[in-house]
Amino acid sequence: MTDVELPSSDKARVSAAVALGWQVAKLYHSPVHQGPVADPRQDGRLPGFSGFSAATHSKWLGEQIAATAARLVTAPPPALLRALDVVLGCLGTESRDRDAILGAVFTLHCRLLEALTVTDFRLGKAYGLGRALAETTLVPAASAADDVEGDFRELLSAGRIGTIKDWLVELKTLLPEHAAYALSRGLDDWRDWAAAPPAPTDWRNAQTAMRMQGYLWRGLITGEKAAVDMLSLSGYLAAARQVARRAWWLILLTVGAAVAVVVAMVLLHGISPTTRLIAALAWLGGTLFAGLKASGALLGSAVKGAEGWLWQTELDESVAQAATRLPAPARHRRITGTSAGAMTLSEHAPPAATEMPAATSGR
Repeated sequence: MTDVELPSSDKARVSAAVALGWQVAKLYHSPVHQGPVADPRQDGRLPGFSGFSAATHSKWLGEQIAATAARLVTAPPPALLRALDVVLGCLGTESRDRDAILGAVFTLHCRLLEALTVTDFRLGKAYGLGRALAETTLVPAASAADDVEGDFRELLSAGRIGTIKDWLVELKTLLPEHAAYALSRGLDDWRDWAAAPPAPTDWRNAQTAMRMQGYLWRGLITGEKAAVDMLSLSGYLAAARQVARRAWWLILLTVGAAVAVVVAMVLLHGISPTTRLIAALAWLGGTLFAGLKASGALLGSAVKGAEGWLWQTELDESVAQAATRLPAPARHRRITGTSAGAMTLSEHAPPAATEMPAATSGR
């Protein structure tokens, strides 16, 4: 882990820390597979990822964690290096002890959280965010029949979801475009679904939806997939319709001003009807032209190009809709009012930005 440079961009560092938290959580909650870590038997074709054993996949995941940690912590403390060595050693043996592996990954998690927070508090918070989001999806999706309802309710509780949403607010500008808002809205949808009284069979059916949800959220939050790549034509059209609806008052104001001018000209006394008609038409044309030009300039700044704030706000909602997978028949509800695109800290959010993220409290 020596002589490795930090990624050049703060955004790249934060995305890497989120991915690292997700990877560690995945390793911790994955089954412990037995068997050798070896290449598959050679035949007439080159093997793909699925051609290697599950034990090999686990070893690769451990090596991915070590590689990502090396990118983020340029001067790793000895305790972190030892924790990484122990995990890789446990994963490299043919006969694996579940308790030993879980203990090793737990220790590694604590050392990573410590080292990342000391290096840059934003990295520690991003790591905690990735860990929390991964457990939100991985744990209930893999729960046994007797535990599934309890796991869903615990991991989608209002307090826990509120904490994750606060981290999304704080890291929004450093996360991939549209990702923070889409995940925040999706977490709201899942929290509301779990708070309602689903039927007993709904909990089991929700596991399939949650597995897909985890796949979509991981791609968004780590930058593996661009948010707009999730949108179909209908997603763009929905955003465009909302922009048009928000702009109706500008057009109405312009037309109203033009009509008022025409009425005023018609009611003037002492001027011939022909003169009044010509003057009214001239004023009508001039007023409409000036009003539409002014409203067009205002709308243009709001929707033009990738930076238009109004267009980006409606894309936030379209991405949230495309990236949310709820158990049928529940569906994401699009926000169409002034709350669209809004993200605010909850009342229980910590006041100090440098506080340790609560990544080890609960699941």
